[in-house]
Amino acid sequence: MTIINGYFDELEFWDSCYFGKPIIKDNKLVIPVRNLGIYETHPLNNTDELIVLQECKLVFCDVQKSERIVYEYLGEPKSGQGFKPSYKVNDGLFMKTAEPITTFFLEGVWEDPPAYVTWEINSVSFYLEV
Repeated sequence: MTIINGYFDELEFWDSCYFGKPIIKDNKLVIPVRNLGIYETHPLNNTDELIVLQECKLVFCDVQKSERIVYEYLGEPKSGQGFKPSYKVNDGLFMKTAEPITTFFLEGVWEDPPAYVTWEINSVSFYLEV
């Protein structure tokens, strides 16, 4: 297992990244991810172009807020039929901290139910687990 602290801005999510069900324990939020893009400026990428990690975990520590907006697909995601009305999901009741908080924005595809998701997470720190 490899852990890379920080470098969140060197990750590419958008519509090719798939999120699994988040795991919440205390103030830690772990998101299983498939097909995460890694820019050439990230320590895991030693090429001159974007690479894709097949599987990894996004780990946010001392989370203060985790809110996602879910846009479930009508039919198959690639059918072009559009979306059902969106809804918000707020994860957990997190303990407050006096430490400085960073806001992280993610977007990608929720696996079950199939949906497009935008996600805002406020936490003290972030690392990538491969």
